[in-house]
Amino acid sequence: MLIRQTILYLPAQFLSPVAQFLSMMIWTWWLSPTEMSTFVLVTSTQELAYMVSRSWFSFYTLRFLPPAEDANGRRRYLETETTLIVLLTLPELAAAGLSMHFFDGRGDPLTVFLIISAYYVTRGLNNHFGERARAQDKILAYTLLLTSGPVGGLVAGLLATGAFGASAGELLLAYAAMQALGTALALPMIGASLRTARLDLVILKDAILNGGPMLAINGIGWFGENGIRYVVDHIGGSAAFGLMAVGWGLGRRSASVASMLVAVAAFPIAARLINAGDREAALDQLKTNAALLTAVLLPSVVGLWLVTDILVDIAVAETYRDVTRSILGLAAFGGMVRAYHAHATGQMLTLDRRYGLLVLIGLFEIAATTGLATIGFYMDYLVGVVVGALIASSLTLALSAVVAIRLCGFRFPVADTARIAAATLVMGLAVHVVDWPHTALGLVGAVLIGGLSYVAALAAVYYRHLPPLVGLITGKFAGTRP
Repeated sequence: MLIRQTILYLPAQFLSPVAQFLSMMIWTWWLSPTEMSTFVLVTSTQELAYMVSRSWFSFYTLRFLPPAEDANGRRRYLETETTLIVLLTLPELAAAGLSMHFFDGRGDPLTVFLIISAYYVTRGLNNHFGERARAQDKILAYTLLLTSGPVGGLVAGLLATGAFGASAGELLLAYAAMQALGTALALPMIGASLRTARLDLVILKDAILNGGPMLAINGIGWFGENGIRYVVDHIGGSAAFGLMAVGWGLGRRSASVASMLVAVAAFPIAARLINAGDREAALDQLKTNAALLTAVLLPSVVGLWLVTDILVDIAVAETYRDVTRSILGLAAFGGMVRAYHAHATGQMLTLDRRYGLLVLIGLFEIAATTGLATIGFYMDYLVGVVVGALIASSLTLALSAVVAIRLCGFRFPVADTARIAAATLVMGLAVHVVDWPHTALGLVGAVLIGGLSYVAALAAVYYRHLPPLVGLITGKFAGTRP
């Protein structure tokens, strides 16, 4: 089931982060470090605005949306959702007002506020309705909602820069327009109530009790991932963060691309098993998820590290190259470590509703990341910042793993990890022995050789498992049992 669901969700989970990955390189050719800093900080802060305003209800929706056959329950939910959609816009508008200072006085204040507000509200709606589409297994709607901003915004942004020039404000407006279009196209596919009604107190209570703790947990997790951006902006200035933003963003995005290919389909399956009382099956599902997570994360990050010099030389503007080259690989490894905590050990704690432990682990991560990144800044400038964040993420994963294994029975896929590491080593050697030219053709060649060698090595170490795996996939798509 996990493999089938992963394949169905693949277009959305691949296109969205890949577009974000590409945009980080593309905008280096148009944006100055100061404008880049503004664009990245505003888009990062939107994630926090969404968490504060809507994420708690989105989490409730993903876990407890009434099934279609419960017509009365679904109607009550949709009417409550519509009312909340309106009310929860207010925190996003407040966040937009607070985010205006990232523009450092550039532009008309009212225009800046409206641009940021449009971006925050449309992205927040995309995120929420995307979670509802996922809960309803509406793959096309989910794909539209997830890709309209990153993919559509990238295309619209390129058109806008060609017509009007490049600035953070123009890019944000282009992204907001495409996000609004995505919601308009997807909403008829998943259904919605066209009228507001009194909040259903039963739904609201359940949403607060289940989504409220996740609001705190996700907010803390956001600071764990994004706090370093604000630390560098504060102690080094916007130009310093603008230079760091590219390498940091590319590295972290590479881990996100890989991890979300698996994680988006895994959580609903494990949640359904837990809700049905089948804990053993849920634990097995999480173990499979962890193995698949390793299988996509490790080779992706190692591969990026191996081709860093080629990628930076041909895709990143000269202003950003030196810093990007020095921190890209470190940021990717840090993103991999953090993704494993978020989507494997942390997911185990979420399903067991160990919210207090998740909060404590998140606070530890924030303190460790802030402290070690600050120390790193004064020891080795931006490279030191990224090294400090990597160490902090490693310590956080170790803590999370110990808690998940001892208290929740999380099953670490030891044998699978060893096989995947061996296949990744083969891939690394195959890429490393060739002196690839620093051209687009050289990059494509390195990626192809690395990918093919990894697949071949993985097939070799899993040769006994291939027949049942093929049967599972073909059987699921044929609609029969293997």
